[in-house]
Amino acid sequence: MDSTLPHRAVRRLLATLALLAPAVVFAYNHDTIVNPLPAGPFPVACSNVEQDLSKMVPGANPSDYWEGQPVNGVDHYVDEILAHPEAAFTYQAAVPDQRSLYPGHAGDNVKFVAIVCYPTTPLNTDPNYVLPETGDVIPHMAKPGAAPNFIDACQYSPGFCFSAGPLPASLPLIVFSHGLTGSPISPGYVTALVQLAAQGFIVAAPFHGDPRFSRTRIQDISDVFYLLNNFDHVTEMELMRPLSLKVMLDALLADPGYNKNINPDRIVGFGASLGGEAMMLLLGAKITSSTSLDCSDPVHDPRIKAAVGYVPFAGYSFLPAFCAGQSGAKGVNRPFLGISGTADTTAPLGMANEAIDQFQSSRFQVEYIDGQHELRPEDAADLFTWTLTFLDAYVPNPLDPAAMARFIRMDDVVGGRTDHMILDVHVPTGNSDGDTNVVEFHNTQLDHYFMAAGPGEIQGILNGAAGPGWELTGQAFKAWLTAPSDASFGAVPVCRFYGTPAGGPNSHFFTAEPGECDAVKRNGGWFYEGIGFYIRPVDSNGACPAGYLQVQRAYNNGFPRNDSNHRFSTSDSTMRAMAAQGWTVEGAVMCARP
Repeated sequence: MDSTLPHRAVRRLLATLALLAPAVVFAYNHDTIVNPLPAGPFPVACSNVEQDLSKMVPGANPSDYWEGQPVNGVDHYVDEILAHPEAAFTYQAAVPDQRSLYPGHAGDNVKFVAIVCYPTTPLNTDPNYVLPETGDVIPHMAKPGAAPNFIDACQYSPGFCFSAGPLPASLPLIVFSHGLTGSPISPGYVTALVQLAAQGFIVAAPFHGDPRFSRTRIQDISDVFYLLNNFDHVTEMELMRPLSLKVMLDALLADPGYNKNINPDRIVGFGASLGGEAMMLLLGAKITSSTSLDCSDPVHDPRIKAAVGYVPFAGYSFLPAFCAGQSGAKGVNRPFLGISGTADTTAPLGMANEAIDQFQSSRFQVEYIDGQHELRPEDAADLFTWTLTFLDAYVPNPLDPAAMARFIRMDDVVGGRTDHMILDVHVPTGNSDGDTNVVEFHNTQLDHYFMAAGPGEIQGILNGAAGPGWELTGQAFKAWLTAPSDASFGAVPVCRFYGTPAGGPNSHFFTAEPGECDAVKRNGGWFYEGIGFYIRPVDSNGACPAGYLQVQRAYNNGFPRNDSNHRFSTSDSTMRAMAAQGWTVEGAVMCARP
């Protein structure tokens, strides 16, 4: 039997088209160059971090206190030089009484200071504060004793304002974590806080004071002997990051000056370098807790709905951050975007890819060509555009409902370094309008892929009804089990075929193209099983409407072995990986809602 007819039919069509036009080039989802987002429209205010330099010890700089650096062998922290410590946002983090994980502070209460920036009313007259040493500006810094001066609901979203009087604005919150031994008011970071707040976010960032827990700089990895012999204190420093961030969020949600303005459904995270690792830990990853690659659970926080890691630290080949083979990364179950430089030796891109690719949630990685462990001013617009578009897509922003449609097409942002989406796996968001998830299985014995839509069939495969070796890959896309009543979705039936009853391969074939379906039926080499599901087809140009993901199809070229198999995926990186394994990428064959 000719079990390859679906491919022969397609190839005959392509051969005919080739006589009339240049070779067909298949497009991917992430194929669009976008302009950077404009600066945020909102004025910004921040909590009080005024400093009294007369409190410093001789020979110290203000930044030593910001970063927790020792001076003359004595640890210092920012709270020591605050001019109005009672006006600053401070809190105590209770460290778990686990000496094996927190050798220096198990059972202690550790003090943290945070700075909180937020959109403020245009009528705010509080003066700016110029930071000592750097000259950076904290805009409209709150006066001692004053409550946070937030923008109100009508000023934040005039188009959604239906109240005669001022009401608190319900704002998204970014839990922000700076890089190793830095601080939220160090150069670059303070600018980032203000720019994010100007886009409408509350941004809360602790002074981590890393040297209080370990004086090892991971950048100085050449001193491997010192790192390995002090690894327990390095681990404690890493574990203090998610702990301090979670307790900061507890404190904010309990603070009457802030909690009425925080939208609990729109809490997200952003971390740079070691802060990127902290975001992965908060989202569910386990951490390497010994040089033998033992795995331990840090503090997680399910309130954080999605996160971005800029040059996120994921360890090194000889000492991965998330246990052996980065297996601890499998615990991440919320959307994550990583942005890494191809020339970064401090937080190598390859280690971040290895970790992110094991997440069980929507996961993406953008590469900055020739980027190092840095943030150049000319790259800032790229970073903010990726960050804000991603966060607004996965934690929906009513002021930007088109964010998801833009994000699923983005590949590069104009300006700065050249950047590309190199890893993209979209896990469908919540179902609506009667749709369901078509999930993908892989058979480890046959090396075959299969799609299942009905809950009964999915459970049956998991229970072994289809034979041994079938495992969920974690990939899926949306479709309908029955035709949706809303005709605007443009859904059509997807024909489902099976090869074995007619002497074909032990494999299934799906098509949403009526002509291809009829041709396969007439051939007889594949047994028609009926309608697999309903989905929107590609248009006459092989494209999908704006806001839809292209479902690509790849073929394993198995006809000579009577082993034909297909893989369907909305992931460009998956299709590139299949092509690298010798599969033929046949292009977009369906369109799925995110």
